[in-house]
Amino acid sequence: MIQRLRIAWFKRRWTCAQIEGEPQLSAPLMLAGQGQISFGAQVTFGWELSPGFLSGYSYVEARHPGAEVSFGDGTFLNNCVTLVSEGPGISVGRGCLFGPGVHVYDSDFHALEVADRRGAPAAMARVEIGENVFLGTNAIVLKGVTVGAGSVVGAGAVVVEDVPPGAIVAGNPAQVVRG
Repeated sequence: MIQRLRIAWFKRRWTCAQIEGEPQLSAPLMLAGQGQISFGAQVTFGWELSPGFLSGYSYVEARHPGAEVSFGDGTFLNNCVTLVSEGPGISVGRGCLFGPGVHVYDSDFHALEVADRRGAPAAMARVEIGENVFLGTNAIVLKGVTVGAGSVVGAGAVVVEDVPPGAIVAGNPAQVVRG
């Protein structure tokens, strides 16, 4: 009962300008931004037997007009997942699995040079996550990355380069450990 109330409380606070489809919610989800967030059939957020189920929430934002985050059919996202698009977009294929605490970003959000951090445009590039990809607990996928279909990103990995289809990557920065 408490979880249903938490889910409803967050859903009433959704601020995303354009939402297509309806995710299945076992845990709270916040949708925000001026862009578009799209859900295929059977996209599910939350898992009762994982960290953050009763204390956390997932967050998806298409921050600016034209920004888009999309989820393919049958994708499952565990608790406390974050995806934020500044504009180039994030696409998640069908049948993906996200562990708890996964983060996906298509932007650096700030320029990297000290003098430019408070005003210069940030580097951005589209993120593509292929079909049937498994992103382990606390994995981070950064701007410009394509994660190939059927691949696995190990827990805690930081992905800064493309992942070949069917590969297993791990580490920081993520490296292919089985190709």
